Amino acid sequence: MQQPLKIKLVEASRYLQDGSLHTVKQFICPPLTLPYLAALVPDGVDVVIESEVCGRVNYDDNVDLVGISVLTTLGMRAYEVADEFRRRNVPVVLGGIHASMEPDEAAQHADTVIVGEADETWPQFINDFRNGTPKKRYVAERPPALDHLPVPRFSLLDDSHYVSRWRRGLLRSAFLGSPWLPVQTARGCPYGCEYCAVSAFNGRRYRTRPITDVVHEIETLRPKCCFFVDDDIFLAPRRAKELFKALIPLKIRWFSQGSIGAAKDLELLRLARRSGCFAILVGIESLSRRDLDSVGKTQNIVEEYETQIRNYRKAGIAVQANMMFGFGPEDPGVFERATDFLIRNRACLTKWWPLIPLPGTPLIARLRDEGRLRDGKWWLRPATHSRVMDLKFDGLEMGQDVFEQNYTRNYARFYSLKNIARRVLLPPRNNWPLAMFLNLLYKAKMTQETTSTEV
Repeated sequence: MQQPLKIKLVEASRYLQDGSLHTVKQFICPPLTLPYLAALVPDGVDVVIESEVCGRVNYDDNVDLVGISVLTTLGMRAYEVADEFRRRNVPVVLGGIHASMEPDEAAQHADTVIVGEADETWPQFINDFRNGTPKKRYVAERPPALDHLPVPRFSLLDDSHYVSRWRRGLLRSAFLGSPWLPVQTARGCPYGCEYCAVSAFNGRRYRTRPITDVVHEIETLRPKCCFFVDDDIFLAPRRAKELFKALIPLKIRWFSQGSIGAAKDLELLRLARRSGCFAILVGIESLSRRDLDSVGKTQNIVEEYETQIRNYRKAGIAVQANMMFGFGPEDPGVFERATDFLIRNRACLTKWWPLIPLPGTPLIARLRDEGRLRDGKWWLRPATHSRVMDLKFDGLEMGQDVFEQNYTRNYARFYSLKNIARRVLLPPRNNWPLAMFLNLLYKAKMTQETTSTEV
C-alpha cells in the first residue's frame, strides 16, 4: 500500500540584533496561515506544522515536501530554512505575501513558488506534486471567492506553544481566556495607502465571507476570544452590523483592526461592544494632514481624531493607536506631539513603526525611482545592527540618530508607569485589569523592539 504524502509546514523565526533567533515559550494567539493551508490539502495527505519561534526546526523529519509562507520581515530566515531542506533533497514550496511580491527572488530558494492567494493554487499544486508534475510557479488568476472556506486546523499546533499557559488561574478568569484564535471575515482593501501591501496582495475589491460561514467557524472552534484579522472590520458598515448581531449569541470576546473614522457611527460601536468587542487597532499613522496626503491615506480626518477616540472609549472599546514616522519634512518634535496627543486622549495602547518600504508597494517604487533607498533589498540585510526604528531610505530632514533618540524616548514615555496609570486607571475605567496587563506586556515588548531586528 502506497504511503500517504507527508507535508511539513514551517513557521520561520526572525533574527535578533545579536544574530540569535527570536524565540518565545508561548503565544497568546496562534498564526492563521499554516492551519488554514493545512485545511486546504486534499484527502490522503498528512500534514504537520512546526514553529521555529517556539522551538527548533527538525530537518531530519521524514517528509516529502516542506511549505513556508514568507513574510518580508522574516524573509532572510525563511530562505535559510528552505535552503537547508533543499540541501537535504527535500522539495520546498514558498508562498505568502513576500514570495508573491518577490517571486524571482523566492525562486532561488524554492522548487515551486505560489504567487497570490493560495486557496485554489495550493490544492492544485499538491495534486500536481503527487502526480510528479509540479510546476515552478503557480499564479492565482483571480482573487478567490470566500464562500465555504474550510475551518483552519488549529488542532495540528502544539497546544503547549499557544494554549496551555492560559488554561487556568487568574489570567484565564480575569484577563485573557484560552485561547485567542484568529478568524478572517473578509479580504481586500479599497484604499490606496502608498505604504500598504494589502491591496497589492489581496486586491482593492472588498470581498466578504458569508456571515453564516463565520458563525459556523466560531461555533466549531469554540474560542473564548477571537482576533478578527480583517484589515478593517468596519469597512462595510451595514454588513459589519449584521455580523455583530450574529456574534451576540456566541458570547465571545473579540478584537480586530478597524478605521478610526468608524467611530462616527455610534450604532456600529454599540453593536460591536454588545457582540464582545473590547479593543480595536486603528491606523492613525500621523497627526499631519500633509503627511497623510503624501502617502495617500485620505480617509483619515485629523481634526476628528479626538472625538473619534472618545467615542470608542465611551462605547467601552479600547483603542490601540498605530503610528508611523519618517514621512519626510517632519521635525524632531513630531514624536513628542504624538505622545502628548495619545496620552491626553487616553489611547489604551500604541504601536510605532518607521515608514517601511515593503516590496510590491507604490512607496518602494517611488523611493526607488527617486534614488532614496539605502538598500534595494533591505530585508536580506544581516541581522546585526538592524533595529525596528532603523530608516530604510534617505531624504528626511532629521538624520538616523535624531530620529532614533526621539523615537525611543517618547515611545518609552507613553509606556512609563506614570502614564500607564494616567491612561488606564483614571475614570471612566473600562476593563482596567486587562488594559493594565496589556500595557505592561507592551512595555516589555517595546524594550525588546527598540533593540531588535526586523529581518
